[in-house]
Amino acid sequence: MINLFNKIRKQLLIEDKMGRYLKYAIGEIILVMVGILLALQVNTWNNNRELKREELKVLNSLKQEFIVNLKKFDKAYEFHLNRKKAIETMANVNHWELSLDSLRSLNRTINNNYTFDPFQGIYNSVINSGKIELVSNDSLKLKIARFQDLINDYKEEETNTMGFVQQNVYPFQLDNYKLNFNLFFNVKQSSKEEQMEFKNNLIQLIESDKYKNMIVYIYNYMAGIFEEGPVLRDEMQSIINLLESEIKTYEN
Repeated sequence: MINLFNKIRKQLLIEDKMGRYLKYAIGEIILVMVGILLALQVNTWNNNRELKREELKVLNSLKQEFIVNLKKFDKAYEFHLNRKKAIETMANVNHWELSLDSLRSLNRTINNNYTFDPFQGIYNSVINSGKIELVSNDSLKLKIARFQDLINDYKEEETNTMGFVQQNVYPFQLDNYKLNFNLFFNVKQSSKEEQMEFKNNLIQLIESDKYKNMIVYIYNYMAGIFEEGPVLRDEMQSIINLLESEIKTYEN
């Protein structure tokens, strides 16, 4: 094609047809410019398509991670609700009317700790690599960017509760409660006398002023969990909904 243009140009110059040559030259320039613009447009279209493909990958990966973490959160939050109910029961019930198994179950539920530990490999990668900028929905992008703050606020409440239990309840029970291995873990049949002694020791412990004070403190620490938890869950669900909506726009 270039050789053809050169031959035409030379022929016009030889024939001394300057007017026609100028028109031809201008036309050639226009054709070159159009070709360049088309090439740029095609390149831009290809780049945009690649960016959209990468964005879709990011959206799908984030969606899967958030769905898994929502289930993990629900499991942790259910534990806290059960502990809350156990404290309320322990504080108001007649302990002698409860069976040994019920007392032991309530005590364990109060003593145990459980925290929300989300998977954040995808999330951290998206944030740290700058791929968050691939997300074209500004509202979704902002929610994702701010999500870590909500996790930190919630986990702080869990950590404070767990820290109080570990630093106060565990040492108190170790110093003031005679444990019976077989009864504690229910690995061997015990006599009625052993069971009664175990129950008496346990009731003496949970009816002590210090134990009563400690479960009040645990209950108070947990208030923050029930304030921050619903906020965190609602935001997780909102992000999942937005991710699914964005993904559908690409699929359609």
